[in-house]
Amino acid sequence: MVSYKVGNNFFNNIYLTLRQAQKTGNSVEFYCYDAEFDQYNWTQEPEASLDFLMLQHARDLRNRYERLVLLWSGGTDSHTIYNIFKQGGIHLDEIIIKADKTEGSIFPEENADWLFKNHWDPTTQLTRYDDYDHNLRLIDLPNEDWVWKNGGDLYKYGMTSTANGVRLLCEKNHAGKKWRAIGGYEKPRLVYRDQRWYHRQLATVLEPTMGYDYVEHFFFQPLIAIKQAHMIKRSVKLLIASNQLPLYEGDWAEAKWPKTLSGYRDWAFGCGRHEELNVGISHHQKTVNDAISKTEISTHGHWKDIITADRRLKADLENGIKVAENFVKGLHNLRSEFGFVTWLKDNGWLRANSNTLTNLNFVWSKEYDLGT
Repeated sequence: MVSYKVGNNFFNNIYLTLRQAQKTGNSVEFYCYDAEFDQYNWTQEPEASLDFLMLQHARDLRNRYERLVLLWSGGTDSHTIYNIFKQGGIHLDEIIIKADKTEGSIFPEENADWLFKNHWDPTTQLTRYDDYDHNLRLIDLPNEDWVWKNGGDLYKYGMTSTANGVRLLCEKNHAGKKWRAIGGYEKPRLVYRDQRWYHRQLATVLEPTMGYDYVEHFFFQPLIAIKQAHMIKRSVKLLIASNQLPLYEGDWAEAKWPKTLSGYRDWAFGCGRHEELNVGISHHQKTVNDAISKTEISTHGHWKDIITADRRLKADLENGIKVAENFVKGLHNLRSEFGFVTWLKDNGWLRANSNTLTNLNFVWSKEYDLGT
């Protein structure tokens, strides 16, 4: 389970979480498979290869569920899972593919076209959807009060791979069966402290999956998580030594790689990921997602006064699309709760000089010692 926690209460919505923190004075925590991860000694690296552990996990999932659905984009995470199932000849009942025709799309149609042409198993149902499908997105944004819904998938106007719209697609073919949708979340995040490396996860990355209990976080199977944490520890130590990079208290491992296409690929390979379908798409996805997560709402004026890099959101607002209006009105109403926003500012949740309520400061999970 991944969820925010305040005291003994769990939340899947960061705004509900922060309201509870404001009300109680308790701190905000990020629970990320703590019960499962606590059972293992993280200083001990599994002897088996990562591919072997992933193949074993894929077979276990196949035996555990009547139906398996892969959420696939062609990026490093989902394509690695796809390759593992292919290598093992393990049947997937359905692959749900996010793809659209928007210029500069981070989910290009050619990825979906490739899968329809090349998928090895003709009995797999292949389903393509657009993350800006208005009818599907209305399930999670039915009105302007969506900001207080106790679920994830809040930071973007476009639908993430685990939203209720995707659940609906899955249930069309698998309702009444024991099924799970497999998602690729997420690469290990390491921090250097007291001359040791520690594994942790960033809540922001996993927020879109919070509250969607049908999602199987493939890379959070404990032995897989531990193995790839040690792999990236070795990779970052080699990178630092080879390039004579400084290493400071509190340094993040992933930050040692440059924020470039090649830097992202090297980090992904260090984690044990396979090559993505089209080189560069994963880096492009991360870059665009970072940009469109920073939608800013005016502190005064009309509710449509926003600053956003999301071109589809701008176009849909201009065309009076209901779901776009719901999204922006919800953020505008949130911005108008001045007492809450002031508390966010006073307690360090808002970035300096920013009105970006969709890009709050970081919350990290529990840390696990990986040794020196």
